[in-house]
Amino acid sequence: MLGRIGDAEEVFLNGIKIGGEGVIGKRFVEATKVVRLYEIPHDLLKYHGTNVIAIRVMNTYLNGGIFDAGVTFGDYNALLITKLKRDKTIGIAEFCFFTFFAIFFVTCFFFYIKGLRDKEYIYFWLFISLYAMLFVLGSLSFYNAGFKTPYIQQIINSISTLIPASLVLLLIHVYQKKFNIYIKSLLLTFSAIALINALYPVYVLKHFLYNVWKVAFIATAAFTVFLAIKAYLKKIYESAPILLGITGLVIGFILESIGGLDLLQITGFFLWDYSIAFFMICIMYALTARYMRIKELQSASVRIFKAHEDERKRLAREIHDGVGPSLLSIKLRLQMLEAQAKAGNQVEEESFSELLSEVTNTTDELRAVAMDLRPSFLENIDIIDAIRWHAEKLQERLGMQIEVANEGVINIDPKMKDTIYRIYQETLSNAVKHSEATAVDIVLRMDGNFFLLEVKDNGKGFNPAKTETKEEGLGLATIRERVELLGGILRIKSSDTMGTSVSIEVPVE
Repeated sequence: MLGRIGDAEEVFLNGIKIGGEGVIGKRFVEATKVVRLYEIPHDLLKYHGTNVIAIRVMNTYLNGGIFDAGVTFGDYNALLITKLKRDKTIGIAEFCFFTFFAIFFVTCFFFYIKGLRDKEYIYFWLFISLYAMLFVLGSLSFYNAGFKTPYIQQIINSISTLIPASLVLLLIHVYQKKFNIYIKSLLLTFSAIALINALYPVYVLKHFLYNVWKVAFIATAAFTVFLAIKAYLKKIYESAPILLGITGLVIGFILESIGGLDLLQITGFFLWDYSIAFFMICIMYALTARYMRIKELQSASVRIFKAHEDERKRLAREIHDGVGPSLLSIKLRLQMLEAQAKAGNQVEEESFSELLSEVTNTTDELRAVAMDLRPSFLENIDIIDAIRWHAEKLQERLGMQIEVANEGVINIDPKMKDTIYRIYQETLSNAVKHSEATAVDIVLRMDGNFFLLEVKDNGKGFNPAKTETKEEGLGLATIRERVELLGGILRIKSSDTMGTSVSIEVPVE
């Protein structure tokens, strides 16, 4: 019993072939996971001389030779029982992997059926499909069934070459990156290697192509890690689990492909099998979290629509109850003056002064309603000045203490400025309406390429999770949606003793 051998071999006793697994030569077939067991023919043994056992091994990549420690001689039936036990253990583990891949495959399929057809989900599905196919075709069960042929081996070689390419496609769509010359070069390299592997199964050429693939893989690993770290530093949603998955994947591949760390003799599977499984779990968690966030945004859109209707009703009430009666009063006064003039009575000058005063008050009231919706000068001033203006007006009206601190905020894009102003308005409105606060601190600052806004009050705290379920007003759901539209992050801290702190952090190009 020779254990597992990478990747195919022929065994000779005193110059005569007595067995072999896989196929050596141009029609190469690997049999890496097979435990080798050969019966020694008695008629080939030299009972009074030296017997030579020679093992001819063909290896196309990674580490070659006998993986398991030691060569065992003994009773054939006893060794066969040992082999069957080891094969059974591998078979059970393979079934677990098959089930794992099937669950992920079906989950992605359900995502697709439910209409979630964003490219990152489709390319994750592609990644799972390619590796699941590679695992099945390279499994011990597939080999023992007699299905593994030279043609199947060529398919395996081509698929294994394309795995890094599918990983690149997945990540650039997860992070919404554009295809630059670097990405295109990597994809073209992997595609060319896969095509040559499929059309020209020559060992010398395969050895050269594997070295090219190794260099391209190292470049891919560096690129994916760079993308993941950059996204994590920018605090993009779901970046943490993706970075964790990529780190595990890259470390596993490097230790297996370059470092020579081999788990095959211990577990019956390559280290990258476990790395891929870990990566898939992290990515599935990230994509599921993204799916749930999208569903929350859809729910928020319904609440926003209802809030817009409520806002229209509020404006209608303010105009009806405030501006409307004022205009009606002015109209009645003018009608009285008209009747006096027609009757030939002299109109007192004080009447015109009173009318002008009423018109001025009504105009100011109407302007206040309009300015509360959106200051007309917002496009012409900095965000800090707009926030200070609004805070001063609110402080005069309510008597609440509002402090605004600016820590080096620069000019930002007008569209972003408008959205940030809306976020600030809604946050401050929540503090005024619900927290019963007497003081509010507003801080604006820059942290590298990120704009930070914090609104902190000394009022009573609340439970953000429970508040978001209420369909009242724009609320936190709208604030979160606006922040996500800017690619930023929303943080909420609230307690009964310390009040509420709402902070946003958005990237500024």
